[in-house]
Amino acid sequence: MDACNSKKANRSGGLPGRLVRGGTITNLIFAAVFFGLLALGVLWILKMVGQAGQQYSTAMIQTSQKASALQCQNNLRTVWQSLHMYAISNESLPPTQQALIDTCGYGSRLFHCAEPNAPQYVYIAGQTLDMAPTNVLLYEPEPVHEGRCSVLFLDGRTAMLEPDELRFEVEATIAGLKQRRR
Repeated sequence: MDACNSKKANRSGGLPGRLVRGGTITNLIFAAVFFGLLALGVLWILKMVGQAGQQYSTAMIQTSQKASALQCQNNLRTVWQSLHMYAISNESLPPTQQALIDTCGYGSRLFHCAEPNAPQYVYIAGQTLDMAPTNVLLYEPEPVHEGRCSVLFLDGRTAMLEPDELRFEVEATIAGLKQRRR
C-alpha cells in the first residue's frame, strides 16, 4: 500500500486501499429524520404532561370549591346546633344577629364562608321554632359556591340555592313574619 492510498483511506474512513465516495447526503438526511422524530416524540410527551397538569389543576380547583361549600354547610349546621341549644334554654331564638354570634361562642369566624371575600351570613331574626320549617333562618347574601348560596332553614336543613330561589324563600320567610306580627 502506498502513502497516497493510505491518506485517502484514512480521510474517507473506509478500509485501507478502498476509496469510499458519497453517503454524506444520505447521512445528513438520516440524521435530520432521526432528530426530527426525536423532537416530535419529546413535543408529544410535553403535550401529554401539560394536559395531565391542566387536568390535575382543574380537579384541584373543583375539589377546593367543593371543600369550601362543605365547610360552609358545616358552619351552618354548627350554628343550628347552637341555636337549638339556645332555644331550649331560653324558649326563643336570639333576637339579633349579634346575639346569635355571641350565643355560638365561636366568634364571627363561624358566620363567614371559607371563600375569600365572602360576605357574612345574614340572620333573619324574630322567628320561633313553631313557625314553618321551610323558613330561612341564616343564608349567604351573595352566590359564592358556583353561583349558589348556602342556606339554613328553621328545621335545621341546609341547602345550596340559586339566587332567585333564595330570594323567593327569604321573601316568603319575611312575609310570614309580617303576617304573624299582625
